[in-house]
This record gives sequence, C-alpha cells and structure tokens, in this order.
Amino acid sequence: MQVISLSVIIDTVEDNEIEIIAVNDTDHVRFSYLPDSRTIQFDQKNSVSNVLEKNQLQFNKVIQSTLKRRVTPGQRIDCVFIEGFQFLKDTDFKNYIMMDRRRGQLDISVGDKEIGSISRIYADGSFREGTGLSGYGGFIEDPRGNREFFSFSCRGGSSNLMELLAVTEGLEKLKETEKIQINSDSRFVIRGLIQWVHFWKHNNWQTAYGSKVKFEKQWQQLDRLCEGKLLEFHWIKGHSGHEKQELSHRLAQLGNHLL
Repeated sequence: MQVISLSVIIDTVEDNEIEIIAVNDTDHVRFSYLPDSRTIQFDQKNSVSNVLEKNQLQFNKVIQSTLKRRVTPGQRIDCVFIEGFQFLKDTDFKNYIMMDRRRGQLDISVGDKEIGSISRIYADGSFREGTGLSGYGGFIEDPRGNREFFSFSCRGGSSNLMELLAVTEGLEKLKETEKIQINSDSRFVIRGLIQWVHFWKHNNWQTAYGSKVKFEKQWQQLDRLCEGKLLEFHWIKGHSGHEKQELSHRLAQLGNHLL
C-alpha cells in the first residue's frame, strides 16, 4: 500500500474552470480542473501529473468536497493518496463490507454473505434534541449466542459521538478477538473506519483543509482497536424493525431517561 502526499494550490476560480498548481517535494505541475465533467487538463506531463492521473478518483473526492465550501485563489489543499484504495459506494451498504487489517495489511472487499462463527457487536448511539442528553448502548454476542450488554449516558455530546463511543466499547470488550462483525445504523462510523482514518493518519490527523479532525481522539482509539483484526461491517437501517439493532437502540436511550 503506497501512500503519496502532495499539495494543490488554487490559482484562479471561474464558473466552469479552476486553475490549480500541484506540488510535491521535487516537482510541480499546473493544470485545469473542470468541475462539471470532473476532468483534469494538464499543461505538461511529469511525475506530479502522473500521480494525479493514477489517483484521479481520490483527487475528485477531495476537490468536490472542497467545492461544497468556498474556494478562493491562494487556497492550499493537502492531499493524501493511497494507491489502489477501494472507496465504498452507496450500494455497498446493502452487503457485508470486510476490512482485513491483519499482518499490517489493508484489504477491503464487499460480499453478500457474512462470515460464519464470528463474534458480533451491536451498537447504537442516542442524542435527545432540546435536552442535551446523550447515551449509547449495545451488546457483544459470541458465536454461541452468549451476550454481554453495555450502556452509558451523559449530558452533552452528539449523535455521531455516541455512535463512535458505542462501537469503541464493543471493540474494547473484544480486544483479544481477531474476527468481529460490527452491526451499526451509522454510515458515519462505518465510512470513517473503512475509509477516512487511513487518510487522516497520514495527514497528521488533519482534514485536507488543514483543520483538526473532529473527534480526533475517538477516531485514533478506534483505529488502534482495529489493528490486527478481520472486521466485517453490517449496516442496518435505523428503526427498520431489526430485532437486535432495536435492542441496542433501547439500551442507548435507557440512560437518557434515567438522568
């Protein structure tokens, strides 16, 4: 898995074309980016243009995300590319998403069948608008069906933070387990663990815009807990009647009513 870093500087901004300069430690290239077609037009070819061509999908994700905000001349964007990285599509969430981080590798795959005889985490977070009460809950289930429940409540927080903490507690309880299935209704958590953390940690836990990653410490802890494991992610739509996920939801809300 080769990690490549470079920076792009916005030169000029027009409605249908953005002039950009990309630089690394040894070279630079000027190019035009056409937002409507998401294509790149180079003035010349060199080592930097080769990197951008090979990783155009990843660059598109960075620049399109940037365009949702205000783009100004002189703006610098730090890019981290991981060659051959597989990004998730929305349709992938209908299946089982596997991430193998054993032996220092990072292999991501998607399939319609789950791994048999595996320990499972069911986790959910809760945030009550207007009250400031938050909580999370869930349980771990071993291959024989034995369960260990957990829940937590506090004042403050947010829905996303509670979702992160719920999965964290499940993984903490399965520290010594190699193969784990994570069941969650949070695409935020699943995308974060499978995609975002691998780019953030190679960019000093900063976003492409130079700001610190929100919930940095929680993401770092989760990243450490995923090391050396084979993880299977199963997204369950919230409030869809899934018995075990509904149980996690009730556990997450339990503490809110007790505070």
